[in-house]
Amino acid sequence: MFSAFARRLTGGYVLLALTLIVVVVATSSALAFGLYARSIGDAIASATTRAVDDAAHGATPEAIAKDVGHGRLRAVVFDDRHRVLAESPPANAAEDNRALEAFERLLALPRARVTIKSETIVISPEINRIGQVLLWYWSTMLPVGIVAILIAWLVGRRITARAVGPLAEVTTALRAIAAGNLDPQQLLQDTGELRDLTAAYNDVVLRLSSATAQRRDTEQQMRQFIADAGHELRTPLTVVMGYVDVLRSGSIGDPATAARVYEAMLEESRRMRALIDRLILLARLDRASAQAPTAVDLRKTLDDAIAASPGAKECVRIADEAQTPLVLADETELFEAIRNILDNALKYAPKSPISIALSESDGRVELAICDRGPGMEPQDAAHAFDRFYRGANKYDAEGSGLGLAIAKSAAERAGGEIALQTKPGEGTCVTLRLPRNSP
Repeated sequence: MFSAFARRLTGGYVLLALTLIVVVVATSSALAFGLYARSIGDAIASATTRAVDDAAHGATPEAIAKDVGHGRLRAVVFDDRHRVLAESPPANAAEDNRALEAFERLLALPRARVTIKSETIVISPEINRIGQVLLWYWSTMLPVGIVAILIAWLVGRRITARAVGPLAEVTTALRAIAAGNLDPQQLLQDTGELRDLTAAYNDVVLRLSSATAQRRDTEQQMRQFIADAGHELRTPLTVVMGYVDVLRSGSIGDPATAARVYEAMLEESRRMRALIDRLILLARLDRASAQAPTAVDLRKTLDDAIAASPGAKECVRIADEAQTPLVLADETELFEAIRNILDNALKYAPKSPISIALSESDGRVELAICDRGPGMEPQDAAHAFDRFYRGANKYDAEGSGLGLAIAKSAAERAGGEIALQTKPGEGTCVTLRLPRNSP
């Protein structure tokens, strides 16, 4: 994976190193040659002065060539027919003076020509010496360049491996996710240049894992919801079907008994209707609200809920509040939440006084509904807002276990929250916290 990319990246490092070496060698050679040309120009000027002095004192061509042409310089003495009278150093048999002159012109090296009487003295740099110096420099730089290229290759491979490693890990992990693994593992936090990529992948993994867990919980809750709803509907439906079979068989001849059967069937039908209505309400609360919360008179909604709850007026006491608070909510949903909390208190704490208190804190309005009933065990309180959960005393009172679930959904849709405090033998207190309507 990414092998071709890694090879190209490593090759790029090697090519860059090679280019830098060539540039350094060429630049240093040009700089050294420029310095050499400047110094050789000064040496030629000095040698020309000596050659003129030697000729003026009657020195022979051999003496002039020997005195001037030594070290870095080469001196050649010609007669008026361009015949070589003397030179220094002596020319080899294979040497071609014209070739040397052409090379000097190509390099633009300084040279001097002095004519004294019938003799011409040509002073020029020693080409062979320059070639030897350059050859030594280049032969020294060649192994250095090879070592530098090898180091660049090794370093490039290491850098490439560090760069490609996280890419390969993230690619493998993403392919696993694409193949259906919705619970991927986080990658180790990279400390290199690609740490942002690893961090971004880990953020995606956290969100994906959270979304997957939430989806599984939702699916599990939905399956449990369907099973519980089916169970709650099956019981009254079985009773009704049993009574219908008895009536169809004609086994009941007593009108009073038949009336009791019809009344029982009607009661079971009401239970089914009430359960279906609650299921529809809960499904509506689960959907996103199409309307923004509006200002609602909490005291009026509370009074309406008390009036709609049979037996509530006789045992409910509302503490006096300084003013009637307005909250932001959906009035219908808030009414259903309060009524379901009251129904729970009346059902599971019968004949117990119920106190209601209104207060404000941190821009929120609190509605506390408290009873003095038997309270709840800790394990029941932990699941009080779960759908269809009725606790250990579920057989003591009729119900579907949806009341507090509806209240919780309504409070959350209004941007509020709901809390429950309870203690066995001391009663239960349910508190709604709703956003206050700012004027």
